[in-house]
Amino acid sequence: MLLPAVLLVILAAAPVKSPSRPAPGLPPTQTDSGSDIIALPMMTFSSDHGLSYGAVGGIYLYGPGKTPYAHGIGAQVLFSSRGVQSHYLRYDGPRLIGPLRLEAGLEYKRELRSPFFGAGNLSAPDFRGDVDNERYAFDKGAPGGWFRLRGRPFGPEHPLQSYVGYAWRYTSVDAYDHSMLTQQRPLGIEGGSTGQLLVGALWDTRDDETDPLEGGVEEIALRVSGQATGSRYQYAGITLSERRYVRLSSRLTLAQRLTLDMLFGDVPFFEWSNTGGVNVSEGIGGMSSVRGIERNRFSGNIKAFTNTELRFHATNLQVFGKSMKVGAVMFLDLGRVWHPGVPDGEWHEWHPGIGGGVRLSRRAAIVRLDYARSTETGRQRVYVTFGHMF
Repeated sequence: MLLPAVLLVILAAAPVKSPSRPAPGLPPTQTDSGSDIIALPMMTFSSDHGLSYGAVGGIYLYGPGKTPYAHGIGAQVLFSSRGVQSHYLRYDGPRLIGPLRLEAGLEYKRELRSPFFGAGNLSAPDFRGDVDNERYAFDKGAPGGWFRLRGRPFGPEHPLQSYVGYAWRYTSVDAYDHSMLTQQRPLGIEGGSTGQLLVGALWDTRDDETDPLEGGVEEIALRVSGQATGSRYQYAGITLSERRYVRLSSRLTLAQRLTLDMLFGDVPFFEWSNTGGVNVSEGIGGMSSVRGIERNRFSGNIKAFTNTELRFHATNLQVFGKSMKVGAVMFLDLGRVWHPGVPDGEWHEWHPGIGGGVRLSRRAAIVRLDYARSTETGRQRVYVTFGHMF
């Protein structure tokens, strides 16, 4: 049942307008008016969340000269078999205020048995892979909202982008009686609000934002939380990221990502696993940082991870009269953590994950199916989701 749902999403999500050729790093510009309305059932799977099911929808309003549309509104309702909920309502106005792009969203996340293994690169050495064990988990709720104003200060074809924004979230924490969280009682066990001021800049030379073959994007992002931003906790974070794409042949692309995230101050434990930037990740461990390792298996104030993918364009298929790109990927992920006051091991003690996968794509719609294995523990994980990892 999963594969038909995947094909339905790819074919139905394709834009119906005919785009013109974009400048490097920019999505196509719509040259006419009109609208698209998409509403689809959705089904994904990961070894961390289990089977997720729900619905996703979008409304896209087009206008002359708008890139890639005048207004976009998206919504999702998603539940998983392991008690995870992820719902959102998002708005995107690429040229709402002159050349400035306004992005905003309201979100609600609820996790039963959200992972907690303690801090540091050598945390929970007695863990044996039982992700449903209440010793390594807690229940979490996190409603919130955010907005971001992004632009290109030197013109629409210049690679420099800058942004400023704000995010607020209220995190509720329900710790189990005999869990590591109850025993360690780190800062943040009381829960509370985290308001963040967001500032960042990108240098984007990718030939395509959703499925790049050449170029790259470098990003520096700063987030600051304190009383003035409506936060219970006083801390700051810096994220440095490099993504690079090298076309080796007409069918083969080498993709590389490097990420360093550093937190300073009175950081609540539920922020240890988060990174900043336009496309946030979490870890170390999981489908957005190091595949093959349990989600957020290692976390702390300083996180570093690298992802190397060899992407192969195998063939194009015609499905219901639509062209679909079929590809394969091999990957190596590495990550590690540093945290004050706990042993982090030698500098070379990184946590690896290796594997391969399949990619199905139709224009901007990409489905990712990955199989990964931790070479440290031998444990295996499977992920089915949407979009490239980076």
